[in-house]
Amino acid sequence: MDRVWLLHRVYDIFKRAGFELADICASRSIGFDIIARKDKRLVIVKVLTNIDSFSENVAHDLKTFASLLRASLLLIGEREGTTYLEDDVIYFRNGVQTITANTLENHLLGEIPIQVYAAPGGFYASLNGKRIREIREKKNLSRGELARMIHVSRKAIRLYEEGMDARVEIAAALEEILHPSVIDSLDILRPVEPMRIHRRIGDMGWLYSFQREILSLMEKIGYRVIPMHRCPFEAISKEKKSNMLFTMVQRYDSTLKERARIIKGIARITEKHAVIFTDKYLGSKKSVEGTPLIRREELKRIRDPREILNMIVDREK
Repeated sequence: MDRVWLLHRVYDIFKRAGFELADICASRSIGFDIIARKDKRLVIVKVLTNIDSFSENVAHDLKTFASLLRASLLLIGEREGTTYLEDDVIYFRNGVQTITANTLENHLLGEIPIQVYAAPGGFYASLNGKRIREIREKKNLSRGELARMIHVSRKAIRLYEEGMDARVEIAAALEEILHPSVIDSLDILRPVEPMRIHRRIGDMGWLYSFQREILSLMEKIGYRVIPMHRCPFEAISKEKKSNMLFTMVQRYDSTLKERARIIKGIARITEKHAVIFTDKYLGSKKSVEGTPLIRREELKRIRDPREILNMIVDREK
């Protein structure tokens, strides 16, 4: 299947499921493709036909981005090498939850729970140990009796009751004997676990001199600047009161307009502010595509982080 077709299918699934979306970010230089929000759930999505091309570096960048936004992160693909992925199963690629477009559609539109994940050795299900023990005792079954019925050891039953997951065939056998269900559904929209992020401007070799200068000025003013690779902006800047800025740094040229449009859409969906720091702008224009512009000379005169935010809010109007 063509990646562009798959990308638009995934976008349409989110749209039909009631998510608000930014425009597709299809540029190869950007690590993610889709950002979607529904109520308080924010989702960052990468779409690939072959998930083998999802590198560890891209995964780390996207997990960092998702962690900062308290968002969930999904990789959606069709195959791993020449092997096609199963539907209604969660895979993991470089620590990122990975599913098919059919799985996404079944879950968001068909409300079909996902109960199976892939791991070394096969497919597994997450068991509710407390429920297993409660139903077993209610049915007056000892651990040994239940173990014999599903052909496992008594120790295995104890481990299942303590929270150990089981292969799908064992989980299915437990389901057949113990009712109601003892399998827990998996949440593909759970936020990425918080990460300790240590990124310094000086360590980022992909930043050029003008970008390093601007981001260093932001740090002097009082912002914590987190450089972001494979994003349509160069950094996320945060001040003490948790105001977060998608910070784009680029000399004023013909490509600025398209990037401004992209980060404006991302800011809208994530409910954050975006800003472009540049070397100049023509005439009295102080925003591009609704994204505020701040010149280097203006930034040099600022001493208080609140001045930047006030300037951004004023220029968003």
